Amino acid sequence: MLIKHVQEIIEAIKLLVKNIALFKWGEIVREILTKEASLFFIDDFQYAEFTNLFENSCAEVVFDNGLLSTEDVLQNCFNLWLMIQPSDKGIMESMEKTMYYTSDFLIFDAIRNNPKFHQLQKFTAGDRVLQCQVACCLANQLNLWLYEKLNAFTKSVLFNSSIGSYYTLDANLPLWENKHFLDEVSMFTKQVTVALADNRRFSDIFSKTLKHLEKITLYKQLKDKVL
Repeated sequence: MLIKHVQEIIEAIKLLVKNIALFKWGEIVREILTKEASLFFIDDFQYAEFTNLFENSCAEVVFDNGLLSTEDVLQNCFNLWLMIQPSDKGIMESMEKTMYYTSDFLIFDAIRNNPKFHQLQKFTAGDRVLQCQVACCLANQLNLWLYEKLNAFTKSVLFNSSIGSYYTLDANLPLWENKHFLDEVSMFTKQVTVALADNRRFSDIFSKTLKHLEKITLYKQLKDKVL
């Protein structure tokens, strides 16, 4: 037990050192995160609440390399944070965006229907900071899952950052008139459906989310003592 605790402290210290060398996401989150890129109907209050929570509680989160760019993972943090909110909040998906991001909404449905996600919702109920932290950890694990299952798409137009963020491609109308691009979108959606059929591996993202959350909690405890 002691050895495990020491190992956790060592890992947290490594994370602390790594974060000291990195820029703070909180300082630029408002430049990256946009209301237009959200896959849900949102208002100014929800946008302001999430950005404030992120700046104050999640700015030190380290996102691993995956299929999506870090900026798009940050946008997904916002999407997942909205999903974690209680049903009485009336969070609604953008019906228009479902035409462009079918694969994402398939993933959202899989998340929403997973019992472990329901447990996460209960675990974070009423704790706005914890909800934000869980959303960030879940977005990170989801991105790793995407890379593991769909890394063949890393060089596709879909994830070519030179033409813009993945979550703003819906605004690039000429792109949606390109047959090659539409074929890529169709193939990606099909492969996401195949990947979701591996329910055991998909469910792992929730367990790994909690492990990531533990590191953040320990990191913040050390940061308060060291910095």
